[in-house]
Amino acid sequence: MSDFIREKIPSSAGISLFVCTAIIFAISGFFILSYVKQIGKESGAAILHLSRTHILVTVVQYALVAIIAFVVLQIVITLQYITFPLALTISISYGPWIMTMALLARAFYYWYKSVILGFSMVAYVINGIFLIANYLVWLEEQPSIILSTDVAFFPDFEPETLVSQIGAIAQTVSAVAYVLTWISTVILLRPYMKKIGRIKFWSIMGFALVYYLISYPLFVLGYFTPSGETDTEVMNNILLVSMSSIVAGIIFGAAFLSIARTLRRGTAIRDYLILAAYGMLIFYIAGSATVSQAAYPPFGLVSTAFTGLSTYLIYVGLYSSAVTLSQDLTLRKTIRKSVMERIFM
Repeated sequence: MSDFIREKIPSSAGISLFVCTAIIFAISGFFILSYVKQIGKESGAAILHLSRTHILVTVVQYALVAIIAFVVLQIVITLQYITFPLALTISISYGPWIMTMALLARAFYYWYKSVILGFSMVAYVINGIFLIANYLVWLEEQPSIILSTDVAFFPDFEPETLVSQIGAIAQTVSAVAYVLTWISTVILLRPYMKKIGRIKFWSIMGFALVYYLISYPLFVLGYFTPSGETDTEVMNNILLVSMSSIVAGIIFGAAFLSIARTLRRGTAIRDYLILAAYGMLIFYIAGSATVSQAAYPPFGLVSTAFTGLSTYLIYVGLYSSAVTLSQDLTLRKTIRKSVMERIFM
């Protein structure tokens, strides 16, 4: 929405808000990493490559905080900023996305023989790669230095150009990844469906699927177009489409959180489901924004920086939940088998 409120975002209030979001990112990021590390120690679960992944994500977090701080200083002191840190943020943030989703795809396919769960993660890996390419090409169309008087610019490419085709592939893969994630979420949460009620569970998940899938086709068919008689009409049409991702994150997060709250406090599965819930929430909200339009100040920078951290939460939450659930089911089968053997002895 930066090009619709171009008079407001470079104001003192707009810059102050941008600085506040940067501070929130720095503080909350380190708090989240500490919390994940604490849960891992308390549960003692053997999570695939957790130690090395945690170190890498921590290093990435420090780097992103430094980059955002550099951009903030440029804006506050010189009233301008260079676009290179934006490209660096995109590349660094999407790196953990691709890595953690690849690890999840490997774990779900080889360890649990789950084709749907594995392919859903593969789809996100492909989506992340194409989004990096798409957003970096966008940034190449921007000036190298953004002034306080510059207006956010959304490049318009011809359909036959390579960048348009990359964007179309990214959009298609994103839809596929979403559907597979929806199916995977249902599979993971089905054992706990009775705890919140079948009707409530399917109502939440059904709304998430329908709203996300129907908004983009309506946009393509012209029911919601990026044009209109007034800026308000244009902005509302764009919001109706872009909000689908945010609503999806809220619903996915609510589904995991609702299940987690039905479980006993202090249990590992509860903690991991909560991590997955907040990971889904942050991932879809952060993914609804971009920094490639190079607004002044670049509000999408913080959202982009949260992408890698959110996928790390999904990685730890989903994988650990699957491990814990698998161990519980194995234990139940062992106990049931032992009881049956004693009965018929």
